[in-house]
Amino acid sequence: MTEEFILIAAVFLTFLIAGAVGIFITYRQTNRVLRDNDQLLKDNSYLVSEVENLKEETQEHQKTLEELKEQLRTKNKATEIQQETESLRENIEDTKDMNDDELRAWIDRQVTKSRMFCDPELNIKSMAQKLGLTQKRIKQLLKDSSRYDRLYDYLTQKRVLYACELIKEKPQWSVDAVSKEAGFVSRTTFQTEFKKRIGVTPAQYRQHTQTEVVRVD
Repeated sequence: MTEEFILIAAVFLTFLIAGAVGIFITYRQTNRVLRDNDQLLKDNSYLVSEVENLKEETQEHQKTLEELKEQLRTKNKATEIQQETESLRENIEDTKDMNDDELRAWIDRQVTKSRMFCDPELNIKSMAQKLGLTQKRIKQLLKDSSRYDRLYDYLTQKRVLYACELIKEKPQWSVDAVSKEAGFVSRTTFQTEFKKRIGVTPAQYRQHTQTEVVRVD
């Protein structure tokens, strides 16, 4: 009986020790997991903080970049205004002693060189400002000209001729692209004015020029 009791006690003690060891191991593992979780939380908090700092720095850099861009735009605008002012002074000096025929030729050179006519919103006022002449003077020159009665006729002729150049130089461009580049407000107006002055449509003109190129080669 005593031996059986001792055996039972030994088995019970073994289970008790095993359970205690298991509990201890589980406890240590749990503590390790908790410590790891705490460290992860700290790391995550640090990363979140770093991300927020980087975000703030990026916003500051973006703000600084925008300020620099604005300063550059302002500087470029001031330079542009200064250049325009100098150009106007030169224009006034160049044209003050010209007769009407000379002045008409000078205007045509300026308009052609700068491609001023490519601006679809160009009118008598803006043209006068760009050339350093009065609106009255330009109107009078057009009125006395044997070729053009209105500024519209003059600009349209320049646009059509430039469109002819584009069609030859840029055969890959669409009719719409040529129309916009030449300063026309719509494709319909472009085609109407082109055929009126050239005698064929832009598409026909392109086909004709391409045929000429093939024949020359």
